[in-house]
Amino acid sequence: MLFTLEDEIYGIYVKKIREVLRVGKIRQVAGTPSHVLGVINVRGVIVTVVDTRTVYGMPRKPVTDLSRIIIVELEEEQTVGMMVDFVMEVRDIPESRFEALSSTKENASRYIQGIAHYQNNVIILIDVDNMMMKLA
Repeated sequence: MLFTLEDEIYGIYVKKIREVLRVGKIRQVAGTPSHVLGVINVRGVIVTVVDTRTVYGMPRKPVTDLSRIIIVELEEEQTVGMMVDFVMEVRDIPESRFEALSSTKENASRYIQGIAHYQNNVIILIDVDNMMMKLA
């Protein structure tokens, strides 16, 4: 699944995604880290919502009609919501198109599995499990 933050296109393996939601009421929780927006109730399950922009060092942005929360399933059978600017589409991109990042770059590959050049776009593939584990 492809989504945007600012002018960059990011991707998450569709197998990690439970659903995509419009942004509704997010309850703030005192004492949470700055990248946590709060929690939402998804059919009786409380889900933490992370501001994906701040995780990547971008300034916060007001919610728009295009903003979405991507509910992802992590390896530890947890779910988390990722606030993104815009969900584009589900696209089948062959794994052979993705190049791994060099681990010598300072923090460059912390939350990124690889980068692909696809249909005149650069797509950054996110390692959701690693990202959420490091943020916890």
